[in-house]
Amino acid sequence: MLEHLLAWTGLFLGLCASGLIFLSFFLYLANKENYKNLVSLFNKKHIFPAPNSFNHMMGFLGVFPVSRFFIKLHKKKKIFLLSRNDPAYDFFEENNLKIEPWMRYVSVIWMTASVFYLICLLLALILSILRLN
Repeated sequence: MLEHLLAWTGLFLGLCASGLIFLSFFLYLANKENYKNLVSLFNKKHIFPAPNSFNHMMGFLGVFPVSRFFIKLHKKKKIFLLSRNDPAYDFFEENNLKIEPWMRYVSVIWMTASVFYLICLLLALILSILRLN
């Protein structure tokens, strides 16, 4: 009975996580031009730090890390591989920009989906251990 419950819970969470990623794809499509404009505006004056120098060219698959980069940049939080005195931290003030709400939504959706996938993985590990005994 426990194995059955673990399997169905894992399946449900995996499907929910996949649905969330699918939803974030439509959010990205609806705001694709906005995203491209923001990336190109940033690229005109600044250089993306690694790995975002690669992620910003990946389209939908790179939108989560680049959104997290812009959210942290907007809040002036420390960004890995970007020194604290880098002029990029003033990007949003220089251009009189605010972070778009859809970027926050995509960020929350991807983090939630990641947690669901991790729980699903943990349930699969528990299930496989139970089956070995």
